[in-house]
Amino acid sequence: MHSDSRHSLSTRWILTGHIVATALQTIAATLLVSLMPLIARLRFGAGEWQTFLVTAALPTFLCASIFWNELLVRISLKRYLAIYWAVGILPLVLLAAAQDYRHLLACHVLAAVGLAGWSPVNGELLKRFYPDDARGRMFGLLSAPTMLAGIVTVLAAGRWLTADGEAFRIFLPITAALQIACVVILVRLAAARPAGGDTPLAPHRGWRDALLPVVHLRRTLREDRTFALFEAAFMTYGAAYMICEALLPVLVTKKLGLHYDQVAEAALAVQRGATLLMVMPMGWVLDRLGAVRTSALSFAALAAYPLGLMLAGGQTGLAVASAIFGVAMAGVLHGWMLGPVALAATPQKVSHYVAIHTTLVGIRGVLFQGLGMLLYEVTGRFAVPLALAAAAFLWAAWQMWRLRHALVARRRPAYGAAAAAAETAPDAAAARISGAIGDASAGRAR
Repeated sequence: MHSDSRHSLSTRWILTGHIVATALQTIAATLLVSLMPLIARLRFGAGEWQTFLVTAALPTFLCASIFWNELLVRISLKRYLAIYWAVGILPLVLLAAAQDYRHLLACHVLAAVGLAGWSPVNGELLKRFYPDDARGRMFGLLSAPTMLAGIVTVLAAGRWLTADGEAFRIFLPITAALQIACVVILVRLAAARPAGGDTPLAPHRGWRDALLPVVHLRRTLREDRTFALFEAAFMTYGAAYMICEALLPVLVTKKLGLHYDQVAEAALAVQRGATLLMVMPMGWVLDRLGAVRTSALSFAALAAYPLGLMLAGGQTGLAVASAIFGVAMAGVLHGWMLGPVALAATPQKVSHYVAIHTTLVGIRGVLFQGLGMLLYEVTGRFAVPLALAAAAFLWAAWQMWRLRHALVARRRPAYGAAAAAAETAPDAAAARISGAIGDASAGRAR
């Protein structure tokens, strides 16, 4: 991918600009992931399965990520981000004009397809901007302010919607306008920090090759055994996550009887607040333990979350479960984004690996959100699917933990010197660090 520049910025300025741009993108993603299902249910009277369609749209259409990556390697970053804004952000303006559930769902689905384009370019920029041996810490510094932006967004929007059910018609267009600044900042930063080497744009191909990204996905998973096993563990984790994600809007409104502001405070803000507190320490942990051990320990801690939801009887119980989720998700956040970056066979394949990783989120979104809702409908109880989710989190932890020595055979600097040493260290040495964060993790980021 080409990126010419006559200027150069220090890492400090790169990180500052990256934080601002990512925080702006987080505002849009937060509104779509966290509040749109509640708007559909409380403002447009969506039933349980209609709410499920809204909740499932974003993870499901992350399947489009591999096609976005194919576009990323064929056009300039500036054009790519412009298309991303048109497909993923402009629908927010159309959502503001929604008059019924069908209108809302159609615009929401279009935005979901567009937002699938964020992960490939984000992975590309993370690899380009920051050195391997410090990427975990840099990602922590990047994530903390963006988490704060998400907390402020969900609290402000939740209270505004409680006071005025039509408030989304105002803040969604404002959010879309802010994303223009996000695009401009990223284009400027990328120009100041070009990709290493002169990587030409891929040649344009005809429509007959439109399914090549699927072929590339299958080939990569078949040829890269370590990456395939890493994805298998994340698939199991994702099954549990999606079950909880599908049930949450129904649980908080039907079982707990909460409103916008109560859900925003007890669930969404608490989740993000707990993640915010732990995201920077987890960056330090990842640079020492690597993505595999960090993810495994975080998956194990997440098993307490569905059990907490099962026992929650009101706003306080929901807040406790959400705090557990937020602490554990700080580790998952790092492993989710930086694992594929580290495992990519070459720097040029980073966006490809991230796109595959994101696409598989969509596949599990299709399968397991529906499974969670189906089990609830059949049994009439939240406990059955939530117990299944807890078991899946524990199984995912075991799958990932078994991979802790797999990177030795790859014989390349996956995470930089410090993290590579952690991945190959004896279990006894790593256990001292693992235990330190295990206690903290026992106590989510869409």
